[in-house]
Amino acid sequence: MGFRAFVILAALALAAPASEEERFIVHEWGTFTSVQGPGGIGLEGLQVEEEALPHFVYSRSKVRECPLREHGYKGLEVPAVGVTQKMETPVIYFHTKTPRRVTVRVDFVQGLLTQWYPVSDLLGPPERAADAGPLDLATVDLSFLQWDVDLIPRASGAPGGIPRVARADDPWLFARDVDAAYVRTAPRTGEGRLGPVEAEHYLFYRGLGRFELPIRVEATEEGGAVVRNGGAHSVPGAVVVEMEATRFRVWPIPGIRAGESAEALPDRAAWRDRATAADDIGEILLKFLAGEGLYDDEARAMVRTWSRSWFLTEGTRLLYVVPRPYVDEMLPLSIDPKPDATVRVLLGRIEFLSAERRVFLEKLLRIHQGDPKARRTLDRFGRFLEAHVRGVLATSRDERVLAGARALLSEGRG
Repeated sequence: MGFRAFVILAALALAAPASEEERFIVHEWGTFTSVQGPGGIGLEGLQVEEEALPHFVYSRSKVRECPLREHGYKGLEVPAVGVTQKMETPVIYFHTKTPRRVTVRVDFVQGLLTQWYPVSDLLGPPERAADAGPLDLATVDLSFLQWDVDLIPRASGAPGGIPRVARADDPWLFARDVDAAYVRTAPRTGEGRLGPVEAEHYLFYRGLGRFELPIRVEATEEGGAVVRNGGAHSVPGAVVVEMEATRFRVWPIPGIRAGESAEALPDRAAWRDRATAADDIGEILLKFLAGEGLYDDEARAMVRTWSRSWFLTEGTRLLYVVPRPYVDEMLPLSIDPKPDATVRVLLGRIEFLSAERRVFLEKLLRIHQGDPKARRTLDRFGRFLEAHVRGVLATSRDERVLAGARALLSEGRG
């Protein structure tokens, strides 16, 4: 064989796809959550947690006791302000039939990575002192997390060290119900590299941001909504959901091209019993997720994880597939060695007030200071109350409404 033929054959061998036994595939899902007011303006006030994470999850705002604390690792331990976007529950799955050691780094542009598991002692920016006061997200340009982990093929059996979750209905367990490799943190060997070896079914992280994606939704006076895609990339699919205490209605949108708009008219859709919401809306979302490349068990895990929040809380919301270029731009992900394929699917969730619900909120704001029942009713807006009140404060001209809104926000700060 001549040298030229040898070079060609070698190049073809390098370019050939990996065999089934050698393939290394990474899949990720998660959500971006925001609140928009009239005109599609982004609203602050999303720092409130909806549901507690398991006790073993690391957090910048409340770091659990661990060996790292003995060596000066304290976390942020201060509140954040100026939050317009929550990046919630991304999980990264690894599919491999061969044991591997990989380095995984995720960056969050214009955001702060606030919670994660398993342990990482490579993160930035540096922790702040507990007495430093609230952290303004406008001052954070970039944060990052890095893990060095061993991937253990599913067929090898679960490693020790996977933490127990007490509640059988904890969403953390839903994400584990996926046929993927286990991850185990590599022992620290370098100078200053300290901390426990931990294991899990996936890598988990979460964060707070101050940015806006180019998708806007605005309620119409007739009871519908207009969704505008002001970006350069098409939205693969979306759905508008209106949830009440006992019923819901839904309006699917197959897709929205770049620079175009779509009408969502849930007022023309029939009301359904809320008991069927998880199945009915879940079926729509499963098709979106599978269409973007997630495996069936991964798509089901995502829908189950978020079904309580998406399908059992009152409000009007847009759920849409975030175009992949935005995901890569806001959350750069690097994995070494490089996978043969990487699928990343994040759903955007935009909470907004229907015209009817906005009137309802303004009525409550007028009277809540002297009416305990009205104050309790405000709690039905859940963790989005502060953001919705900020929207009313920015647009209302009713002095009684404005006074009630200011009082409520002042109460929250207290």
